[in-house]
Amino acid sequence: MQTDDQEFIGFVEQLQEWHAGQVAQLRLITENRTVDLRLNDLEVSAGSDIAKGLRLGIEIALQRLGTLPFTVREEEIEEDSDGQAD
Repeated sequence: MQTDDQEFIGFVEQLQEWHAGQVAQLRLITENRTVDLRLNDLEVSAGSDIAKGLRLGIEIALQRLGTLPFTVREEEIEEDSDGQAD
């Protein structure tokens, strides 16, 4: 799909940034296994079964999230010999 709709392009860029931020935050939890987890007022000890279950659930969520199923790239518009865009 090609578009020059700046509002749509901005939306897609915000979506990509949001997704990357969410994945990064979830990865922090799974990569720092020795750190206690805090969920609102609940503190979960790093080595507890609850923490292990939470990290497993996050790993599953990360697999399901994966990468976004699209990419966005800027495309140059080629002009023909008349100076007209194709």
